[in-house]
Amino acid sequence: MSIMPEMLHNELPDVPASYRVVAHQLETIDVVTLGVQPLRGPLPPFRPAQFGMIGIAGVGEVPISISSSIDERKSQSYTLRRAGAVTTRLFDTCVGDIVTVRGPFGRPWNLDRAEDQHAVFVAGGIGLAPLRAAIDHLMSCRLAARISVLVGAQSPEHHLYGAWLDEISAKGVEVSRAVDTISTDCAWEGHVGLVTDLVPAVVDGHPVAAFVCGPDPMMGATIASLRRLGVADDDIEVTLERNMQCANGWCGHCQLGPLLVCCDGPVVTSTELGTLLEPAEL
Repeated sequence: MSIMPEMLHNELPDVPASYRVVAHQLETIDVVTLGVQPLRGPLPPFRPAQFGMIGIAGVGEVPISISSSIDERKSQSYTLRRAGAVTTRLFDTCVGDIVTVRGPFGRPWNLDRAEDQHAVFVAGGIGLAPLRAAIDHLMSCRLAARISVLVGAQSPEHHLYGAWLDEISAKGVEVSRAVDTISTDCAWEGHVGLVTDLVPAVVDGHPVAAFVCGPDPMMGATIASLRRLGVADDDIEVTLERNMQCANGWCGHCQLGPLLVCCDGPVVTSTELGTLLEPAEL
């Protein structure tokens, strides 16, 4: 990949800054985690679930949640799936290539809700990425009384961050994995079915602060399951993914009902979400 001319790092989040790719970790056949570092200036701080607009000069940019720890001061990580023109070019980058980043943007998780509570994280597919920094933070500050992480994927080879999940499990986090399907020769020992099937086993009557990210139907089903188990809507947060282009509420591309996801979200409570994820009536 050709290297674009160096751009000055600008502290204004709306101005793209040049970042060098310093790590390229293939997670699955179509998902990669890029570690990037600004060419000039300090790494801008962020809060878990905030996102950056990361791109290739002359090609475009896409909104991707920052998945690294908020305590990391040298680089930031972006986990993305190869899907369109921009994500394909980002997927194909190599260490040393230059990308553009602006941000961070958006409303983060309210992790204060987890203080002395049972923090339940439910992820579908690549939805684990916006949850990772939050899990790391709660572990490091010992804010939550208990942490459960429920992760669903299409198949075992589509699970993200396998080594990291093993690591946090060894440190006391309750990790449960589910897959939609397995092949006949697969030695899978986890749950086969929906990740929402795992929710009742961890919600046991103690106060819960739930954090959910994944495809819309999965998040809607998880909210419904948590409600049936007595978790209040104000104690359930989800992070939304929409077509964010300006990242600051100007263009309207990410409008969902009354919400502009880039600035009213991406994190919203189930109360604020209302029925927006429920299937439309025919």
